[in-house]
Amino acid sequence: MTIVSKVFGEATSIGYTFDPSVSKAEKVVGEHFKGIDLVTLIKDLERLLKPFAEEPVAREITVTDPPPLFKLEYKSNNYLDDDDGLQVSRIFSYDNGELNVYHEFMVLPAACRGQRLGSKVLSAFLEQYEKMGVKRIKVHAGLADGGAVWARVGFKATGKKEMERILQTAKTRLGHLPKILKTVEDTFNIYYDIEPDGKAFPINKWAAIPAMVPILKMNIHNRHGEIDLTNKQDLLNFKINVGEKE
Repeated sequence: MTIVSKVFGEATSIGYTFDPSVSKAEKVVGEHFKGIDLVTLIKDLERLLKPFAEEPVAREITVTDPPPLFKLEYKSNNYLDDDDGLQVSRIFSYDNGELNVYHEFMVLPAACRGQRLGSKVLSAFLEQYEKMGVKRIKVHAGLADGGAVWARVGFKATGKKEMERILQTAKTRLGHLPKILKTVEDTFNIYYDIEPDGKAFPINKWAAIPAMVPILKMNIHNRHGEIDLTNKQDLLNFKINVGEKE
């Protein structure tokens, strides 16, 4: 008989399943992902997401070791629906000994957008990242609205070629707005003239330009970004942009 701790017992009672097993999850999280208050996190997610999720909801925790990896996923029965689906997935892993988290998915129903639900979910996770000592949050912005949302909350763009593609679209679509286009181009040139191989382009400056928002939301503009949580100013800005989880 497997003895399950109170923490993982509570996760099980809420409805979480474990791959490959609850005992393996408990071992991997306990050894490699210390500091996480799993009960608080899953209760936060339940409070925030359940009212908007079509039942039955899949709640899954997946682990591997080696390499040490911990994935938490919450998704509605209709998570593939473009308008009403809900899916949140986070993957914790190590890069060269550095604990990072990958924001794999955050898809929310259209009906709850504009209610700060996404920000509240981000805040709930950030609380745990700080407890765990997560160094970087990584994201691949490629879904509807995601490209603009991630930029606004402070993620820096890591791929110059991806930014070049967005700039090219801006030149095509904003040619009738020369002053705005110049601001867009100047933002790109100022950064990359100083940092030719830079991996922290301030894409939030583009997101602050209303005419750029539809361009940033275009699905053809998949891009990668991250927030360096060891940078005190970037962390503070992220907290300010995200707000409270309540």
